[in-house]
Amino acid sequence: MLVQILVLAVVLQLGSAQECGGFLGFMALTPDQLKKEIRSEVATLLSHDSLPEDGSEGEGDLRTVIESVVDAAIEKAVVNISDKIVDKVNSALISSEISMAVANLSDVVDRLVSSTLSQLHQLQLPGGTPSHPATSCREIKDLHPSSPSGHYWIRSSNGFSVQVYCDMTRSCGGITGGWMEVAKINMANSTNTCPAGLRMLTSPKRLCGINSDGPGCSSAVFSVQGIEYSRVCGKITGYQQKTPDAFYSYYANRRLTIDDRYVDGVSLTHGRNPRKHIWTFAAALHEVSAPFYANCPCTNVHHHIAAVVPPYVGRDYFCDTGSAHHYQFKFYPDDPLWDGRGCGPLNTCCTFNTPPWFMKQLPSSTTDDI
Repeated sequence: MLVQILVLAVVLQLGSAQECGGFLGFMALTPDQLKKEIRSEVATLLSHDSLPEDGSEGEGDLRTVIESVVDAAIEKAVVNISDKIVDKVNSALISSEISMAVANLSDVVDRLVSSTLSQLHQLQLPGGTPSHPATSCREIKDLHPSSPSGHYWIRSSNGFSVQVYCDMTRSCGGITGGWMEVAKINMANSTNTCPAGLRMLTSPKRLCGINSDGPGCSSAVFSVQGIEYSRVCGKITGYQQKTPDAFYSYYANRRLTIDDRYVDGVSLTHGRNPRKHIWTFAAALHEVSAPFYANCPCTNVHHHIAAVVPPYVGRDYFCDTGSAHHYQFKFYPDDPLWDGRGCGPLNTCCTFNTPPWFMKQLPSSTTDDI
């Protein structure tokens, strides 16, 4: 162990002074000489194989930190020992003080080296530094499964290193960890604000909504910083306000495209002209059987629902309602949408596609913003 190397070497080296004639031998060691003796042994420690080689990634900063702390510890130890030598304390006590000082110094260095090596190990992993970026969060997770969630450096499609947050624990679509976080907006946190393109609502809940009081659409764009991806995982929580009608707009007008207002809810897409579908979050009127056109296809298993899902959506959607009975013109605060909960006995929307989390495998990799 590093501690053993340091303690044994320094004790033996300083112990040789006792052979010079006991107390006189100690008096011959000035503070500068004491520093030199201890420092020579510390130099051996700092050249240990476990530490980074000269010129290696992180070597300069980490080695400097170690040496500065060691220097401070040596200075403190030497002052204490020198004071006792000046006071002409007996040689046995001085020897004990030297051994104690060395042991304390060893503990300091041991803790510092352990911490530093741990930091160095993280820096030397793919994604640990801008000069050593990973190709993806998934690569980091595959190479080192115990890597914690946190910020890592990833190489973008244009060759630059960008720092992103990697979630190493989230399980989504049977895939655990290795997800790059693109957007996280928790409006229950009073310090968070709505993204550009949406407006903040503060009553009756703190939410993000469209930029109008009537029908319409508003968009927010989340950058992927030019990093290539092929899967998207996520969830959105919403609340029903008055009388949403799910896919009725498309039911009434089959010419609506993915760039039009085809759903009452949220459309998650990537790219533009045209947009490409990722996932749709539809908000329906209520759970009762009529009117059919404004409800989810999964609302009532005893009735055929006339709702028509657009072909560009397919089966990649969640559909939910906050109203278990006939609708009312009000806000429904107690049953969040698309959370996989609160469905009535005839409603299968809570199991269709297993909300609240979705996972979409894209047909091909892309660097499109979302």
